[in-house]
Amino acid sequence: MTMRKQVHIEEEDLIQYALGNLPDARLFQMTAHISMCAECRGEVDRIRVALGAFGAATEAQTALPSGARERFLNRLQQESVKAEVATVMPNVTRPSFLKRFFTWSQSPVPYQVLSGALAAGMVFFAYDDAMHYHAMRQMVPVVARFEAQVARLSDLEQFLQGSNIQEVSLRPKPVNQMTPEGHAFYSPQQGKLVFTASNLAPIPNGKAYELWILPRDGSAPIPAGTFTPGPDGNAAIIYPQIPTGVEASGFGVTLENANGATKPTMPILLSGE
Repeated sequence: MTMRKQVHIEEEDLIQYALGNLPDARLFQMTAHISMCAECRGEVDRIRVALGAFGAATEAQTALPSGARERFLNRLQQESVKAEVATVMPNVTRPSFLKRFFTWSQSPVPYQVLSGALAAGMVFFAYDDAMHYHAMRQMVPVVARFEAQVARLSDLEQFLQGSNIQEVSLRPKPVNQMTPEGHAFYSPQQGKLVFTASNLAPIPNGKAYELWILPRDGSAPIPAGTFTPGPDGNAAIIYPQIPTGVEASGFGVTLENANGATKPTMPILLSGE
């Protein structure tokens, strides 16, 4: 993730964030920044409004013209009424032109012309409806994925901005400059935990870092997930499987086997209260 002047997020990254195209680690880091930065949060809202307007314009372009079917059916009804009136009209003296027209209208030719026009009209509307139905079916999975991503981002933002969230920073003891550190966002009532770490040292193959919850009642530490840092030393854990209602006195990070452990292996590399 790149920052504008080391403070704000680049617009390209904000667009990818609004579209939900980011991996979990970058998604959380950007969400944590946006939840505390009014300027970036406003920029995300502007981008979402623009994307919504684009989607509405695209949908409007594929919509069937309003009233087209009703106007077509009304015209057919009017033509039917005119044909019935012409059939029951008394045989009175008409001008030569009208008489020829009436004679022509009683012949099979007009019915063939009208039938052909009706058939062509029905084929046109059937084809138009089929094309619109096909286009709408193609949009269904896209809309479903977008709604799922929006719902997940909304839940993550609400969690990070909640009033009952416990935020803890984890650092080595003693604290040194340019050392690894971690941040935990924890809600015992909801049983939700989000953890990020930076500047982590590389680890051997077959090993992984593991996060632990230290219960306030003094019971055994609870494992909260394993993680491995990327090339930049960053890592994240989002919503691990943990019990609810556990009040925490602190958190710790140890180095374990890749499959994790049931109890911490000393030493504790990161800790915080």
